[in-house]
Amino acid sequence: MEKILGVVVTYNRLDDLKICLRSLKSQTCHGFDIVVVNNGSTDGTRDYLDSQSDIITIHQDNLGGAGGFYAGMKYMFENGYDWLWMMDDDGIPDENQLKELLKYGEVGNPVLNAIVVNKDDHSRLAFNRMRPVNEYKDILTESVFCPFNGTFIHRSVIEKIGFIKKEMFIWGDESEYVKRIKTNGYTPKTLTSAIHYHPREKGKKLSVFPFTNRPYILFKPTNLSRIYYRNLGYIDMMYREHWYTSYCTILKHIISFSWRFRLTEILKFVKYYRRGWHCNFELE
Repeated sequence: MEKILGVVVTYNRLDDLKICLRSLKSQTCHGFDIVVVNNGSTDGTRDYLDSQSDIITIHQDNLGGAGGFYAGMKYMFENGYDWLWMMDDDGIPDENQLKELLKYGEVGNPVLNAIVVNKDDHSRLAFNRMRPVNEYKDILTESVFCPFNGTFIHRSVIEKIGFIKKEMFIWGDESEYVKRIKTNGYTPKTLTSAIHYHPREKGKKLSVFPFTNRPYILFKPTNLSRIYYRNLGYIDMMYREHWYTSYCTILKHIISFSWRFRLTEILKFVKYYRRGWHCNFELE
């Protein structure tokens, strides 16, 4: 029997966490352990977790999603588990999710993801422009991979490529890890028979040019946007497929911010994108 560890990262969402854990404990596949990484929550999460005798808990300062999943992955690796099953606290795994992931994982699919469905509209995806779920007919597909939302990774992959880059904090650690997986010869696949319910995507998109929807850039809250810009620079430096990738990224952001008269955001983008490009993760 292979050892499986479910890892949930939480921060100040106790009500969501309880729903997630209830769904984990209701899985039709049994015999796995659960670790919750508590990123310094201040809403009673610590006391609640400490009262749960069937859950392993890691309490730490708020190190973001990246730091949370890093801690869970490290615990999994050091304690001899074969599979890592990952999710945020606001996700809800379908009762058959683990059974399906394990069934297809055991036949040569070392990196799998559940299909991530809008929890308020089960006919639509939660991400990927909220496309209809029925667009994806194949059981295994290489598209719509939404990492760290019902993600299932075999130990052998982690042995080869290492842990999540905890310095990234948020916004980019998932895509960086998937790019690292691909550059090391693995093919991540989404399993449509494994369902993960999640709130719809909330990120704000800004068009690059006036009066058009595409192309667009993602825009994060201004008090934390420097983290996103830094991580974007790092990813472009490490995994760019063509020499002009970075120039396109830079131009799109400058154009989009310019006609909106956001000079401060342009200066911030240039400063922190450059830091990421030079593998400098300092934010001050």
